[in-house]
Amino acid sequence: MSALADLRLVAGLPWAAALAILVLPRRAARAVALAATAIVLAAVLAGSAGAPAIDVPWVGRGVALRLATGPLSLIGLVVTAVAGLLAVLEEETRRRARLAGLLALQGAVLLGLLAHDVLLLAAAWALTPALVLGLLAARVSEAEGRIAGRALALILSVGAGAVLLAGAGLTVAYRAASSGTWSAGLAELATVRVPETTAAGLAAGLALAGALALGLWPLHAGLVEGTAVASRGAARLLAGPVRWLGLDALIRLWAPLAPLGAAVTAPWLAGIATIGAVYAGLSARAEAEPERRAARIALVAWSLAAVGVTTLAHEGLCGALLLAAIAGLGQPGLVRGAPLVRAVFGLAGALAGALVVIAALRPADLTLGALGPWCACGAALALALAGSAMTSATGAKEHVAGDMVKKTGSNGHVLTRWSTALLAFVLAIAVARPGLVLGRLTEVGEAWVGASALQRCLAVVEPRIVPVLQPDVVPTRCESPLAGLRAAQASAREGRPGGG
Repeated sequence: MSALADLRLVAGLPWAAALAILVLPRRAARAVALAATAIVLAAVLAGSAGAPAIDVPWVGRGVALRLATGPLSLIGLVVTAVAGLLAVLEEETRRRARLAGLLALQGAVLLGLLAHDVLLLAAAWALTPALVLGLLAARVSEAEGRIAGRALALILSVGAGAVLLAGAGLTVAYRAASSGTWSAGLAELATVRVPETTAAGLAAGLALAGALALGLWPLHAGLVEGTAVASRGAARLLAGPVRWLGLDALIRLWAPLAPLGAAVTAPWLAGIATIGAVYAGLSARAEAEPERRAARIALVAWSLAAVGVTTLAHEGLCGALLLAAIAGLGQPGLVRGAPLVRAVFGLAGALAGALVVIAALRPADLTLGALGPWCACGAALALALAGSAMTSATGAKEHVAGDMVKKTGSNGHVLTRWSTALLAFVLAIAVARPGLVLGRLTEVGEAWVGASALQRCLAVVEPRIVPVLQPDVVPTRCESPLAGLRAAQASAREGRPGGG
């Protein structure tokens, strides 16, 4: 398995397979797509222990493009790899262009999750809208697909622009703070601290990018409609991997790169996400069309995942990642699954949502303030509404592609026994070895919260410290980040010098 633990396989194989499919005979296209996605999944699992990072230096520029995996992106990589394999298994057509588009979209998301510099990250975000538009517009029999594709491509493009602008601004700031050294690496940019006003604008832009990719209310229409009218393979990728880009932006960009701005914008983002979750739950109960109902139920989970991140608490981060994984892999099962399948996904979602509710109540003095209890109540209400909507009758899509190559069921859909078996296998591993998932999530979540609190503590205590800090100049009161942050905030409110 050591040969598979290579990030070049994860980042490059989907693109290579997509190009190969376009030139190979049609009969071989599906086999190549299945083989490529299976190898990518194996490579992601093999590299979960820590595959070596890849640095590609730019000649004469002093800038290196960096690919690396990490605990915060690992679950997203697994979900994207599983979703890519399921997308090929469930795709309704063997058209080479459609299969190549699925692989390319999976490759773009994998590239974004592996990117540890803003250049690669912005490139992945920029590729995603065009690929989504191509997959949805390919359903020429439905005008809805073209309309939804244009709307979704537009909002994703705006998010890509926000990521690019924020990254460019921080890159310039890092060069000014490091005596002319250029770097676009996320680790280096996280050491740059900007004034609170500027940080608030930066965090607002990154929060907007995350909200657009997540499809939060009131920006939800594109993803809801796109998932409802897309082919089954494309719906798999829209339901999980594409949305994971938004959650990844909140986790790896919004909180670490603009910690002061994240604290300012967190209540706004949490409030909007909570309102959106309640709205999604109410509209799911009233929705008659099964695919749209499932998309709105999943929107509840993605909205609460955003709330979990905004709490800046490790329980919230764990709940957010679990909710995103459940929604990303389980949304199609809400429509086509048996009652037992829906019950399992519903119970798992409720447990993950409980972590978000707990987190919304805990860090009131750090992020959400008085809004925390309201977000907790709204999250609980949204979960109850989603559970009620899940008990409604379900059915299959009525819009069946005219280019479907095989009808194996009475409703014209390819049977889902293989995808159900794969999801059951993943769930069994998570239940049998909870330490692999929950144990690592708890550890990573605590480290993420501590790093964010340390950055905010340093900025509050002494905002004039040179951005590139060495351990020996860290103020004593920030040695315990959470306690130091509370003390520094109290000191700042009283008007005393922060470093005293």
